[in-house]
Amino acid sequence: MITKVRSAIQRFRLVVPGQHVLLAISGGADSMAMMEILYALSSSWHMRLTVAHLDHGIRGNQSRADARFVREQAARLKLRCIVGHAKVPAVAQRTGMSLEEAARQTRYDFLARTARRVKAQCIATAHQADDQAETVLFRIVRGSGVRGLGGIPRVTLWDGVPVVRPLLSIPRTEIIEYLRRQNIAWREDGSNRLPDPRRNRIRMEILPLLERALNPAVRQVLVRTADIMREEDQWMEVQAIERLHRHIDGHGLHRLNGRGLQSVPAALRRRMVRLWLTAQGLPSQAADFDTVARVEALAERRHGSSILMLVDGWRVRNAYGILELRRDKRIMPVSFCVPFRTPGECRIPVVGCRVSTWWEPVVRKPDSTMPGLLPAEATLSPLAGRRRLTVRSWMPGDRFRPLGMSGTRKLQDIFTDTHVPRDRRAHVPLVCCGDEIIWIPGYRVAQGWQVVEPGQPALQIRIEPA
Repeated sequence: MITKVRSAIQRFRLVVPGQHVLLAISGGADSMAMMEILYALSSSWHMRLTVAHLDHGIRGNQSRADARFVREQAARLKLRCIVGHAKVPAVAQRTGMSLEEAARQTRYDFLARTARRVKAQCIATAHQADDQAETVLFRIVRGSGVRGLGGIPRVTLWDGVPVVRPLLSIPRTEIIEYLRRQNIAWREDGSNRLPDPRRNRIRMEILPLLERALNPAVRQVLVRTADIMREEDQWMEVQAIERLHRHIDGHGLHRLNGRGLQSVPAALRRRMVRLWLTAQGLPSQAADFDTVARVEALAERRHGSSILMLVDGWRVRNAYGILELRRDKRIMPVSFCVPFRTPGECRIPVVGCRVSTWWEPVVRKPDSTMPGLLPAEATLSPLAGRRRLTVRSWMPGDRFRPLGMSGTRKLQDIFTDTHVPRDRRAHVPLVCCGDEIIWIPGYRVAQGWQVVEPGQPALQIRIEPA
């Protein structure tokens, strides 16, 4: 199994030799196997390992026993172990999240804080092939597109820290066999045996039924499906962005030439329409399958004018084959979210600016004068160039982790402190990776997204008036 994990790490570039890796260890079978395997690889790869464990405060004495067990196992391997404590039920009650959601949020927040504290370059979690199979099956039943069927990504980010999953191709049966063969102990979570939550029902009842009745290799099939879907989703996104630019009317992004959409394959057409809608600020949750289908139907009308009303004042107008997306600005603030490629260039007509990115082995220090003051330049970690980035507008509740400061700050407080007028705040372009703001032009780069190895090619970004 060590050979399989080594191959996965190398193939997907999860960890590079010499890195400091924070291991998220619960004490369960999966995480104990990951700790042992990465420990076995650490000397030849010159990896430094630190163990992190969070006591969620959910299972009382069992949780405390888990923490003691993890400390003992880390000490056996002479690894530093950091144990955190939380009261997840109280977090769930305070925030309105489910217990599972609150536990996940609290755990990853703890891991990201700990990674920065010990200066680890990434976090390793022990998600394995059965987790992937359960995720894909759950999304099939719930209903999902290609992106959702990609399942759990092998590499993602949490608060600017890379999270890698080296066991994602290994089935749990192999993990258990490996632990028994190596005489390695682990802890059992009694909650996994209860068939009440939907995910546990998939794990304990539905997947075993599918193996018996349809395909003994159904888990491997679902994992392979996730890999295929994720790769195809990345390719289709690039194709959709490029094709969308060819269908934009010359008067700006808000005008889409609908006459040529019917010649585009349906899957690509849906993605183009969704990108067009969200690039101008329509919330992604509002650009669902049904909304996209209604816009497609509107585009088929070639004569006269028609209007399709969406949510929150948004409307699409078809005037002789040209689609226009508008919002009543008298009651609605400007809003936008535009994906862009790296390296490359894109325009954001709604706020009249242009974004350019390129690679160069220099570090440009951004001006920290006023958020939104353009032109503005910055240098981001090379990691940013390998992620899907967007430029979007400010939303209530946004928080930012400024480089050189501890913790996060409300964007509203930053705007107030830097005297950004209220009527200009929605026009400030924010560079984001997923849900995290990584650069505020005219202000600062986010903690965790700065260049740590000067002299190496890094992502340069410039935003200027168009």
